[in-house]
Amino acid sequence: MAEVIFVSKDNVREAWLSALTQVLYNGDKIITEYDKSGDLPSQDASVLIEVKKPLSNPIMRKDKVIKIKTKYGNSYEVYGCMADTYLIGSIQSGYIEEILQGVNDHYIWDSDVSFPYSYHDRIFNYAPYSLEDSIHVNYDLGIINHNFVKQHQKLLKANKVEESGNSVNWNLKNDVIFDLNQKISNQLGLERIPIEILQFPRINQIDYIIKTLRQTPYSRRAQAITWRPLVDPFHFDPPCLQRIYMRVKNNKLIMQTTWRSRDLFRAWEANVNGMIHIQKYVAEELNLEMGHYLDFSNSLHIYGDSIPEVMDMLNRMKNREELSDEILNLMKKD
Repeated sequence: MAEVIFVSKDNVREAWLSALTQVLYNGDKIITEYDKSGDLPSQDASVLIEVKKPLSNPIMRKDKVIKIKTKYGNSYEVYGCMADTYLIGSIQSGYIEEILQGVNDHYIWDSDVSFPYSYHDRIFNYAPYSLEDSIHVNYDLGIINHNFVKQHQKLLKANKVEESGNSVNWNLKNDVIFDLNQKISNQLGLERIPIEILQFPRINQIDYIIKTLRQTPYSRRAQAITWRPLVDPFHFDPPCLQRIYMRVKNNKLIMQTTWRSRDLFRAWEANVNGMIHIQKYVAEELNLEMGHYLDFSNSLHIYGDSIPEVMDMLNRMKNREELSDEILNLMKKD
């Protein structure tokens, strides 16, 4: 098996091209759940990528920074390689607005087949379970054992459980009280509750990160997650992004992300542009400069059916003398 690949470059373009060629030539050949009959195995590796200056070297044409216009009428500087047509197409179709503004969140409930999740919903509006999840897996919530509550030392210490005459009262919020000398289920009139009828609290995790780092810049707790353990293992297409971690170092906001699985050729640069815009937003809210963007993928891969397209792109860039010596040396292995 290939060792873990580490890439450290100043900008997104250099990082992507380096990772692309290293995975192409040094990665492992591994089949995937999505392969069709006759497909080549993917090239796959665990890869850690550092982009030291995320906002440096935007895409330019004739020494002028170009802005890509989206279908929503916005224009963005784009960070990456002009030869990456998937990056350009993603930005044009509104990927930045999808990540930052949630323009496609409504498809989670409006569409009968597409959009099983969105990163915006998971990051800015997180809940452990949502109504659409009930088509994949269902749970019944049981009523907690009243005797267990009576013996819970932390609740006793906090005076949440108190004796009152012949009753042992469990004091919940909003003056809700259960007598633990009786079964809670008898007082509710229920034994079990189907999980899908409950509306779980929604958490804006980016707001939490901003508040945490504003109060305690050195905190190690400023993170956001996407994974729903109750349901995501049962999805055909669960989230690739797992975690965002932010911290302030040397008066700069650093951002680190963890991904379980990633299409390096067709998705990585678009993903990174979305993440960089989140980093930029938080940095501006905290009045900080941006530090590095660090990106770890458990499986960063090039699908077998993409390999001819990757080779064609690299050869065209080679002929135009657009590749570094590092990449040219790797290509000599072919």
